[in-house]
Amino acid sequence: MGKLISWVAVLLLLVVVPIGSWVYLNKGLNYRKAALAELIPKDSISANLDTLDLLKGKVSLIILENSKTAEIVKALEDQFNNSQGFQIIYKDSMVGNSFLPNSYLGDFFNKEDDFSFALLDERMRVRNYYKNDIESVRKMVEHIAIVIPRPKETDIVQKNNK
Repeated sequence: MGKLISWVAVLLLLVVVPIGSWVYLNKGLNYRKAALAELIPKDSISANLDTLDLLKGKVSLIILENSKTAEIVKALEDQFNNSQGFQIIYKDSMVGNSFLPNSYLGDFFNKEDDFSFALLDERMRVRNYYKNDIESVRKMVEHIAIVIPRPKETDIVQKNNK
């Protein structure tokens, strides 16, 4: 009976655990590929239009509609406040700390009237537009987490004792 338990344990460790791990990791890979497919750049802002360099080098969430988004924006600020390289900017408003001046970037965002948010990457490419409903906000949070650049990890440096 003891040998049977040992063989079952070895079989679990050599076959079942690796297959389960592969299935789990493959599911995560497929999820990430689908999310990246949704984040294909839709449009791009010319560097000439961003004369104040408000958007260059940072992932930006542009708030296109201020009236119904205050609660969502507060939750996003709480969640991503420690993220380097991420900013929330209001369009044509002085509601928040950061805002785009009136008629800044021309009429670039005026063509998207039915959306409340626009996500831009650090190269000023519009990754996606989002509405003000629960499902869109959930997608937006996932997409922000994917687009924000990861912080540089410090390298291990060996000290030479001389």
